[in-house]
Amino acid sequence: MMTPGVGTLLLLLGLGLLHLWMIGSGLWPLSADEAHYWEWSRNLDWSYYSKGPLVAYLIAGSTWLGGQTAFWIRLPAVLLGTALAGLAAIQASETFRNARAGFLTVAVLGVIPLFAAGSLLMTIDPPFVFCWGLAGFCLWRVAARRRAGGWYGAGIAFGVGLLSKYTMLMLLPCVLFWLVGSPRLRPWLRRREPYEALALGFLIFSPVIVWNARHGWLSGRHVLVQAGVAAGHPWPSLLSALEFLGSQIGLVSPLLFFLMLSALVWAGREGLRQGRDELWLLACLSLPVLLFFQAWSLLSKVQGNWAAHAYVPSAIALAGWAQSWQDWGADWQRTRRLKLCLQASIILPAAVLAAFFVLDVGALGLRIPERLDLVSKRLRGWPELGEAVGSVMRTLPRTPFLMSDRYQIASQLAFYAPGQPRVYNVNLGRRMNQYDLWGGWEALRGRDGLFVTFGRIDPPPELRQAFDRVERLRVVPIVDRGKPLRDFSIILGEGFRGFPPHPFAGH
Repeated sequence: MMTPGVGTLLLLLGLGLLHLWMIGSGLWPLSADEAHYWEWSRNLDWSYYSKGPLVAYLIAGSTWLGGQTAFWIRLPAVLLGTALAGLAAIQASETFRNARAGFLTVAVLGVIPLFAAGSLLMTIDPPFVFCWGLAGFCLWRVAARRRAGGWYGAGIAFGVGLLSKYTMLMLLPCVLFWLVGSPRLRPWLRRREPYEALALGFLIFSPVIVWNARHGWLSGRHVLVQAGVAAGHPWPSLLSALEFLGSQIGLVSPLLFFLMLSALVWAGREGLRQGRDELWLLACLSLPVLLFFQAWSLLSKVQGNWAAHAYVPSAIALAGWAQSWQDWGADWQRTRRLKLCLQASIILPAAVLAAFFVLDVGALGLRIPERLDLVSKRLRGWPELGEAVGSVMRTLPRTPFLMSDRYQIASQLAFYAPGQPRVYNVNLGRRMNQYDLWGGWEALRGRDGLFVTFGRIDPPPELRQAFDRVERLRVVPIVDRGKPLRDFSIILGEGFRGFPPHPFAGH
């Protein structure tokens, strides 16, 4: 078995240590989704309103080992990202019988902004993409070794991936395309191993099915709303499709995106022509995903990260395609252009990521333009808000409970407010979320509460109805290195009576 070379191992180690330093530096607070999944980890269950339980289990295990800090919340993302790159390097090195393919695979993954973010932020995507890559690794062993055991590994990866994100179901049509498209693989359709692997995957996933059956199939209804199915049959939108395509080009980087597409076409064509099922697998695990979401974007809003799992097989395919370029013969000029393009596609994103880091930490006195500063918009200011809420609480004669009309604020207050208290999410016309399943409002009657929300606002009418007396105590302006980001209002309610029933604005 060919293994990655020393250079590949050093690159993996370097990226892993860099990511560990970044999550331990304290420079980047938790995102709202990370804080929300951390809230899940404090309330472990068989499943949750919008997603499966894997992200909560991973965070719970990590924080149990090290404590309730941002570093330990994010540590699983770093470990999963590093392990995924390592698996991809092994697969590339052996598939193409060249250690350089493994090195190039890791280098490509390391400079993709989408992969870089997924190796730092602990959301549902790191475990999901890892499980997709692990399933591909096991199927590759089926193709390369013709051994049935790989099916069971793929089945386990399929089931565990479903515990993270229901998009893992896409593996089924992708594998079916792979089997049907190759005459050498079709006999597997008559053998028991693929079906036993499928049953194993659904057995692992079964607690989520039971949980949903007991809760009115909330997750299924939520997914349908997110996918736009519940909105009826909208007209195709070319603008939406172009927006999704643009998001993929931006999240992967332009040159790499088009090189990867070309590599997938090469892998599919050569895999079928040469009878190399491991190449055909790379195309089947990527192209159907990209084509499906591109088609779906004509009918509904598709988030850019939804297709993240397509890019690990794409990186492997690109590394293999590059090994096939000839430095001699009639195509030497084309090869030269391709190599220059590949070098630029790695160097330029790496330079952009480095420049982003330098600007984001404020080195050299430079700043990211406000329009492009997504980190400040999404991550910064939450510790300051928690501190401000804590200072207000200390001035009150009775300890209040905390609440917000946004799950993002509620989750961040739960993490950053002193003592990491329980926080409630009131429904003032929003969509349903996990907080509504936890409830707990009845036990709060008679207590005082602090309501925190975005902007400089007066107490909303629903708050006046729910308390004997309400008063806006403070507006908290969030300023990051001299630049105003956002304001928060802190409103005190005395004598909680309970909120009147309010319909949700969708699921």
